[in-house]
Amino acid sequence: MYLNNKKNSRREEEYLDFSANTSPLGVHKEASKALLALSLDPSILASYPDPNCTDLKLALSKFWNFNGQILCGSGAADLTQLISVVFGKNPSGTAFNLIIEPAFSEYENSLLMASPEEKILHLTLKEENDFKFTEEDFEHLEKILSGGVPLVFMASPSNPAGTVIPLEMLKKIASACEKSNTVLVLDSCFCQFSKEAEKNVRALIAESEKYPHLIILNAFTKIYGMAGLRLGYALCFSSTTYNHLVNFMRPWTISTDAQATGTAVINSELNGTPWQNKMIELVSKERKILSDYFISVGAKVLSGEANYILVKLPPHLQKKASQFATKGTTNQEKQGHNGPKKQIPADNDNNKNLVTPFDAPLCQALALSKIVIRGCSDFYGMDSSWYRISVNNHEQNQKLLNSLKEIFK
Repeated sequence: MYLNNKKNSRREEEYLDFSANTSPLGVHKEASKALLALSLDPSILASYPDPNCTDLKLALSKFWNFNGQILCGSGAADLTQLISVVFGKNPSGTAFNLIIEPAFSEYENSLLMASPEEKILHLTLKEENDFKFTEEDFEHLEKILSGGVPLVFMASPSNPAGTVIPLEMLKKIASACEKSNTVLVLDSCFCQFSKEAEKNVRALIAESEKYPHLIILNAFTKIYGMAGLRLGYALCFSSTTYNHLVNFMRPWTISTDAQATGTAVINSELNGTPWQNKMIELVSKERKILSDYFISVGAKVLSGEANYILVKLPPHLQKKASQFATKGTTNQEKQGHNGPKKQIPADNDNNKNLVTPFDAPLCQALALSKIVIRGCSDFYGMDSSWYRISVNNHEQNQKLLNSLKEIFK
């Protein structure tokens, strides 16, 4: 959760955060052990980190059974910016960069660093299809690619819907991008919450020679609970793609502690640590509990395959939430996790009265219980009736349900 006003002195941990889709199991145990070991022997931090991340890349290569080039970065968002600057810069003529929407806002933010807004297209999936990628969407994609597209961003599971693109459709999309020499970035940061999504990634890796323009993004943020360390990686399906990125990369991007921690986590998974299995079991069970409740009160729910659900409230439930919120006083300065945040400009008065997704009725109602969820009005194809709610641990989810029952009773 982020505090955007220095006058707001409340402590972050006073609020239950269901707006950030991080690990409901907390930090991976091996990550904690690795950080403890570093604290006991801090002399290792006196030297520069390994610029090639040798041990980390070796572990990741074994984990994914990937023989290609791996590029490590300071989180997936860091790599998203790098990829945008390198491959999405200055599209000319009829060419456009493309984002499959609704999607993580950082794709657009990163592309804006490389190209003007009018050179970014948004292929928005339809609500009536539950934001799933259909054959009709593929036909639309092919037409766009025919005009020249340097770079495409898409995700599976998607954010915020959590939908998984079937393997055959992924292959069709990747093949179409190859025909047009388009770099396709598949964000798979949530794939390890879904057996199907992870299986699809591994299937693409097994045929990596077919898709030299494909880049698969992942990070330690979500599944391993390491958001604060900033560690992500890109599986580059060709040396050409990898080399272009390396040539523009900042030096010393990944710290020694991040490399050591990430290596320890992946090696433990290779040795059979059941962390991921525990995570999938917990998320599946708790996601169903949350989904069932919302369905029982008449809301539309897309439970997806990730560690969050997407909920649409009908007008009468929106009205109940709004009425409940007016009974108390909500803190308009409070915000939840709305994607990556830059450091706050000094004396920035421009955003004081800005309406945010967290002003949606259910966000305001739950704020009275010191609970933060993610309003989705700033996603393409969605309005203020849509909410993304992360799956936390059982105790926290029960507190959320108790507050929801008070609002909708």
